[in-house]
Amino acid sequence: MAPGYRQVQGWTRPAGAGFFGKPRGRGTIAGLRAELADLPLSLAHEVAKRAAPVVTAAAGTSYDSGRNVYGDARKESVEGAPLSLLRTGTTRRTVRFVNNGRIVRCALGTPYAKYLIGKYGILPCGNAAMPSEWRASLDRIVANVQAGS
Repeated sequence: MAPGYRQVQGWTRPAGAGFFGKPRGRGTIAGLRAELADLPLSLAHEVAKRAAPVVTAAAGTSYDSGRNVYGDARKESVEGAPLSLLRTGTTRRTVRFVNNGRIVRCALGTPYAKYLIGKYGILPCGNAAMPSEWRASLDRIVANVQAGS
């Protein structure tokens, strides 16, 4: 295999490329998954274990603030009042990030959580840019794990 290429599921792809040879988005959830796959297994497990509660807390903070994950104000209700998205509190309590081996994934606790993600931006979508605060926290976690602390 030529230098700068890697073997993935029987296909030779440029290093740093995702599916179909497209460059990975460093600041996306999908890019994070791909970066964790490139780390050594023991480091990826530790990063995922440390990252899940940090990202869950960041998502909860933005949910409580009345803003989307990017800091933009939520849409107003029909009456013009700000939306709280809190009727029973079930979505706020149950949406969380969990680690499954080296994967960090979101566990949606309600069937309508996907609607809230798309309509009100309570979480970034898989190919959308990750909030910069989240990315900075994850970069710190990776650096700490690689440093052995």
